[in-house]
Amino acid sequence: MLTPDGFRPATLTFTGGSIVAVDPDQRPTTESTVVDAGDAFVMPGIVDLHGDAFERAVMPRGGVPVDPVCAIADNDPMLLAAGITTAFLSITDSWEPGLRSRAMLAALLDANDAVDAGPDRKVHVRHERCNTDDVDELVSWIEAGRVEMVSYNDHTPGGIAMVSGISPTQVARSGVSADELESLQAAAVDQRAVGAAQEVRLAEVCRTVGCPTASHDSSSGDDLDRDLSLGVAIAEFPMSIELARSYRSAGIGVLLGAPNLVRGGSHLGNLSVRDAIAAGVEPLLCSDYHYASLLRAPFTIADLGLADLADAWAMVSSAPATAVGLTDRGELTP
Repeated sequence: MLTPDGFRPATLTFTGGSIVAVDPDQRPTTESTVVDAGDAFVMPGIVDLHGDAFERAVMPRGGVPVDPVCAIADNDPMLLAAGITTAFLSITDSWEPGLRSRAMLAALLDANDAVDAGPDRKVHVRHERCNTDDVDELVSWIEAGRVEMVSYNDHTPGGIAMVSGISPTQVARSGVSADELESLQAAAVDQRAVGAAQEVRLAEVCRTVGCPTASHDSSSGDDLDRDLSLGVAIAEFPMSIELARSYRSAGIGVLLGAPNLVRGGSHLGNLSVRDAIAAGVEPLLCSDYHYASLLRAPFTIADLGLADLADAWAMVSSAPATAVGLTDRGELTP
């Protein structure tokens, strides 16, 4: 069992969903149900702060959506099979129509409320800076506790994400023509200054209700300065090791993707997670777009000699839980 003192034989006792005791080298003495894990590892559940693989359940083919309740229920076994017991569904709040629209966000919020079983699902809204419509609606969801994490994104030309133009993937998921989507993007970019001002309001609301916030794809010191002013707790996918170190020095957690680590590099040519760990960044790890990679990541880290397995597991359990203020999970302790 992985305890705060490292791996050791132990008996864990829980009642009503809460751990009540962890006894090293002790066999169960009660009449309760006993599960003998034998030589297997018993680990804290994985806390995934950023995962959007559920989109493949919502839209299994480009432009072909399914019922959101069915999609959420269909996605739950994928999460549990990857050891993810706390899942922040990273739902995009974009100016795009279709899969990443405000309408889909609203439908997925309702679906998340409707499906009771499965892991502890929370909603992480990836708010696009250039989507300035109905900010009051988003604020109301945050204040009501239906949104439990917010990240600031800008996937438009000139934004903090290094993108240009419209991709075929965007067209397929939007349900409109490339020409129409380009027109919508141009109109959205014109609203960037308005959106930046709205982020200040969102930051104030999130601070008031205790909703953690994050930035996305930062690439410069100016981005760091803005994030400091907004009070973000986490920097998702900073573009360089130097910038990642700057965020850590400022007391901001650095969140990187497990698929990048397991594959051996970023599919976009961005910062290598292996290089970041070797450089001492000590990141939080998330599933990003592939749940199974998050389960494999700590073992990959240990196999590569970048950290021992206990410290590597903390990157997917206790560290992300602490980063967003979840004090009741991430470790096998009462």
